[in-house]
Amino acid sequence: LSKLLDSGSIISMDNLRLLRKLKKNNLDDLMNEFSSITYDFLKSGVIDNISTNIVTDNVNLNIYSGINYNTEYDIASVTKLFTLILVLNYIDNNIFNLNDKICDINSNFKYLDYTILDLIKMSGSIKTNMRIDKTNYQEAVNILYNTYPVNHDKSINNYTDIGFMVLSKIIEDINNLSYQEIITNFYKSYGIDINIMKDITGNGGSIYPHDPKARVMGLIGSAGIFINSPNMDKFIDKIINCELIKEDYLYKLANKLFTNNHSNKGYAGIYIKHPLGIKKTSTPLEYSKYAFSHQGYTGSCIIIDPYLKIHNNILVSAIRDRKKDINFYKYFNIFHQKLVLLTLKTYLINNDQKIKIIKKI
Repeated sequence: LSKLLDSGSIISMDNLRLLRKLKKNNLDDLMNEFSSITYDFLKSGVIDNISTNIVTDNVNLNIYSGINYNTEYDIASVTKLFTLILVLNYIDNNIFNLNDKICDINSNFKYLDYTILDLIKMSGSIKTNMRIDKTNYQEAVNILYNTYPVNHDKSINNYTDIGFMVLSKIIEDINNLSYQEIITNFYKSYGIDINIMKDITGNGGSIYPHDPKARVMGLIGSAGIFINSPNMDKFIDKIINCELIKEDYLYKLANKLFTNNHSNKGYAGIYIKHPLGIKKTSTPLEYSKYAFSHQGYTGSCIIIDPYLKIHNNILVSAIRDRKKDINFYKYFNIFHQKLVLLTLKTYLINNDQKIKIIKKI
């Protein structure tokens, strides 16, 4: 408990008293509580299926509904985190550098003099002259090549998918392969399977990615990945253990980059901690100061604390209309807050061996 408090965790007095009273956590009791809060979220009617977990250093608890534990979910913008790690790998291998300008790396992007770093930070503002989701593949590529800066004020960030689409196209052109093939092979080399348009159960009844741009162009740098809970576990574990990302990169992901516009977001649009908690961010105040999270347009969310070595996946069937379905975040936030407290209870369990429990509701 002292390590938790020293890590920058902000816990209410009521929750602190509750955690201090816990002498020994019973895994059966925790799983029953986990089942109960997940069932309540599922029965709220804002999602059709869910796979969610609590992972600490030695405990992995997973609750799921739907066909099976391996159901794949459309994670939408969480794809950006997968792209970010691939880009950092290219930088480490000197294929390009953070400060290289896009127009110098690839002359097809003749108007885009932003750097790789600008794009992964979402500095300034860039746009295309037409909507990509209203075209066919080749037209979409031509539109993307003509991406241009709206302004060069890099002190302000503007959340956008375009920069990560540009990054994926650059990687495609370097390799002369589709981005889908490149990124799936990269993660497969680490034992992580990601897919595209695979499982209708995990996407609210559609065989296509929720993002219309990914429907036109296939898997892009900003959206299109389908993944199940076991493979998301592997992905996050390898982040925390610095197998996929260097430690100096990892601990920068929770850095606050901007004070204007999206002040609660960092690299690749990930969420960092915010004084108002989950009203402004999906990163819990109760986790360490190094914690960060990412949430996609479909509703799926991952929370990562590399210091305390805890993480959560909340993979859900794609919500039907995020802007209209105001009830989703009402019930999501209730579930999320309960999940965080349950995660802290699980964190306080000391075990010599790895424990994994999977339960269907």
